[in-house]
Amino acid sequence: MAEVKYKSATGYQLAALRRYPGVTIVATALALFASYLLTLPAILIGNAINILDTEGLGFAFIMQVWTILGIALTLFLTILLAGYAFAIITLRWERDARQEFFELIQDNSMTFHDQVDSNQLLAVAMQDVRWVRFSLNPALRNIISAIGTLIIASIFLALMDVWLGIIVVIGAPLYLYLAYRYAVKIEPVRRKRSEQNESITSISQEVFRGIEVVRAFGSEEREQEKFNDAAGVYEELTAREGKLGAFYLPTLILIAITTIAFVYGAYLVLVGTWSVGMLVSALGLFAAIEGFSFMLPRFLLVIRGGHVNAQRIIKVLNWQDPLEEPELGVTEVDWTGDIVFDNVSFQYATDNGHNNSYALKNVNLTIPSGSRVALIGGPGGGKSTILKLLLRLYDPTEGRVLVGGIDLRNVLTRDVRAAVGLVEQDIFLFRMSVRDNIGFGCVEACEEEIFDAAQKAQAHEFIMKLPKGYDTIIGERGMTLSGGQRQRLAIARTLVQNPKILLLDDSVSAIDAQTEYSLRKALDEVMKNRTSITVTQRLRTLLESDLIIIIDKGVIIATGTHDSLIENSEHYQRIFKRLPGALPYAQKKPGKEAGN
Repeated sequence: MAEVKYKSATGYQLAALRRYPGVTIVATALALFASYLLTLPAILIGNAINILDTEGLGFAFIMQVWTILGIALTLFLTILLAGYAFAIITLRWERDARQEFFELIQDNSMTFHDQVDSNQLLAVAMQDVRWVRFSLNPALRNIISAIGTLIIASIFLALMDVWLGIIVVIGAPLYLYLAYRYAVKIEPVRRKRSEQNESITSISQEVFRGIEVVRAFGSEEREQEKFNDAAGVYEELTAREGKLGAFYLPTLILIAITTIAFVYGAYLVLVGTWSVGMLVSALGLFAAIEGFSFMLPRFLLVIRGGHVNAQRIIKVLNWQDPLEEPELGVTEVDWTGDIVFDNVSFQYATDNGHNNSYALKNVNLTIPSGSRVALIGGPGGGKSTILKLLLRLYDPTEGRVLVGGIDLRNVLTRDVRAAVGLVEQDIFLFRMSVRDNIGFGCVEACEEEIFDAAQKAQAHEFIMKLPKGYDTIIGERGMTLSGGQRQRLAIARTLVQNPKILLLDDSVSAIDAQTEYSLRKALDEVMKNRTSITVTQRLRTLLESDLIIIIDKGVIIATGTHDSLIENSEHYQRIFKRLPGALPYAQKKPGKEAGN
């Protein structure tokens, strides 16, 4: 099993500070220095009042005023520099965190994508990472400043009178504890709000993706109601969070502390122990404490919310992939060798991590080098699963898949996919030019190779009729093209890769008869001297295949050539006779089932 990268959400939150220790130390020092500067004006204002009372509006008083202005300017610059330093740390971390998240999603096997909803991944990558950054800046930065202000102001107050220090020492921890408890209490609401926001995103994306289906069935009002219900729940959770913030009881602690301090300070002035200036200084220090303390709950809430978001992120980052890359992958693989399925069984995992029933069960199969293989069978029989195992999108649950005698588990996935090409059944085209779509699997492909692949795939002619030819930008998911055009582009994309093993998952299902005839001639040339496996229900493909494999419910029913199967396999005869134009080729006496 792979090593867990992040052991705690707190560790993930603080990763940004550990990544840039030098800048973090400077930023923290600036924040604490700003806290010190924030308390000085209270002391100086009190001194200025005393000077004004004893000496009048003279030179000493004016110097005090200029000193206060100088400190205010220095405080402004210090806060600016501290904020800039924290911004450098956190924004760089946010950039790196998104890159790390994106790379991990790319590296994970298809099992991960079977279990994790794409809408959740989008919400985590965009919203959760941003909230973790907010928990560091401004939340953590301001909490550092608030605690620094509290400590420094407490020291000044204790120096002025020990009882004031005692009042702060007793009241401040009580306030901080209640503020923390408040943040803990509101955390579940914040968590539900994040999850509901994810639900709204999911509903929106589904509608945007399936807008054609929504309109075809006249379901606009139903989808609007669904979105309105989800938005209403989000509104309710937001209101609940706001109510908790409105009734913030720890504020009473601050009011009580300040009131006690004011009464005690006034008493000291009356008995002559303190001057009016000292009372003003004391109240100014308490005001400095309260200024940050009133914001403390909001910052604590952001930090606790960031902790929830970090938990969601590391749950994805720490996901244990059952498909493990070998430390030193085998590089010398004879991709022209035989393909062997050695007692292979496979189960797809569900979104809750449990396994479904077997998609393949005890499959033993040998595909000779250079063969043209046809896979046939009913829906859900396991045909596409065989192709996915050959591409190493998954590893077998049990057994081995070997090529040239090498277990594919011992070969790096990138090497497997460089040698094995797939034309998928559900064609996906990217929102970029036709040229870039064809060259997607081989970035170093030259113009000549792209044109040659397009011509072999019978795509060049319709491409040249597009508004900008090969530079035409394809609409989202290729919806501006017909099904046959998308399939031809997908075939061209695979041909550019020049794979050693060619996999075609019902790749001519959306092509008309004339285009199929031309495409078959091109594929005949492409399939020479390489193993090709086609999932098909096409008569011509079956007749021209060297080996036909019948699979049903994950079990191999029969294998052989068309002639042998039509003679000996009743299962094949039933399938074959249903194919258009098959009758002249099916006039053989039925016999017993062929073995494996």
